[in-house]
Amino acid sequence: MALIPAVIGVVIWKTRRNYPGRWALGNLLAALCLILLSLRGKVPDFVSIVLANAAAVGAAIAFLQGIRLFRGLRIFIWPEWLWGTLALAGVTWFRYVSNNISARILVMGFGLGIMGFACGGMLLKDMPRNRRFGAVVTGLVFVIGGVVHLFHGIYVFAYAPVRDMFEPSPSNVLFFLCASLGIVARSYGFFDLTSEPLDHKATATPDEPAFAARKVAVPDAEVREQLRRIVESDVFRRSAQMERFLTLAVERKLVGRVDELKEYALGRDVFHRGDDYDPRTDSIVRVEAQRLRRKLREYYTAQGSQDRVLMTLPPGSYVPVVEYRNPEIASEPQLQPLQNRSFNR
Repeated sequence: MALIPAVIGVVIWKTRRNYPGRWALGNLLAALCLILLSLRGKVPDFVSIVLANAAAVGAAIAFLQGIRLFRGLRIFIWPEWLWGTLALAGVTWFRYVSNNISARILVMGFGLGIMGFACGGMLLKDMPRNRRFGAVVTGLVFVIGGVVHLFHGIYVFAYAPVRDMFEPSPSNVLFFLCASLGIVARSYGFFDLTSEPLDHKATATPDEPAFAARKVAVPDAEVREQLRRIVESDVFRRSAQMERFLTLAVERKLVGRVDELKEYALGRDVFHRGDDYDPRTDSIVRVEAQRLRRKLREYYTAQGSQDRVLMTLPPGSYVPVVEYRNPEIASEPQLQPLQNRSFNR
């Protein structure tokens, strides 16, 4: 059962540019873990115990790093690998030094429980509205999985010690049933998270509202004037790349080309990655989008604190949102249009 989502994940990764390869790797490692565990007694314990748990640890690390890449966050290598090393050290100790399967289940229950909470929390925090359903489903699957792993480890160690991982006890049956359902639900959540949104021109989502959907629409001239203030501010003046990113995003929004505000198009047009750019292996757009959001917040807390027009880039979207700080303000002044800027700076 675990192999089917794993294979589907590989297919999706090969066909969708925004599907992190680490998610496909995580699904494959999770399937490998279950296969190796099922071979207990037919292959050496090093394979069915140590390597099987190493696959589970690798899957958890791949999922966490994939989520960080998907959210445009930096990957910190050492915390994950330190956690993985400690978990595998505990498994090895309780097999070759003190052979205690219940203790091994407790160690992995704690380890996978912690990673489940980390993955779920990262998905549920600041969820993009246009992908809220996928983020909620996948985040809750990880959190519930963390609870199940933690509870199973404590229960087996403290109340129902076992002599075999697949011993037909009620707790084991429930655990493996939850694990199987979790694999399917998690794979569906990943699929939904990376599915393309509806036609931007036909439907304005909460993360990508049309200017006309606001109480008071911001005229294009005023949008360009606000863009000029921002890119000429001290915050942006020394960052040509951020200026180019924001200018291109705003101009494409104004002329109705939001379908070109996708990760692949931005990587090619803003960061000069070329036609062979692959967002699955290069997270430059997601990382720089996070940087752009920070710079916009910095601008509006300093030089732009009194500006009446707000310009933001919502999490999970590359389509800028422009609105009045006070929606009741009417737009009357005649403003000079922004001069054409070169995107090849």
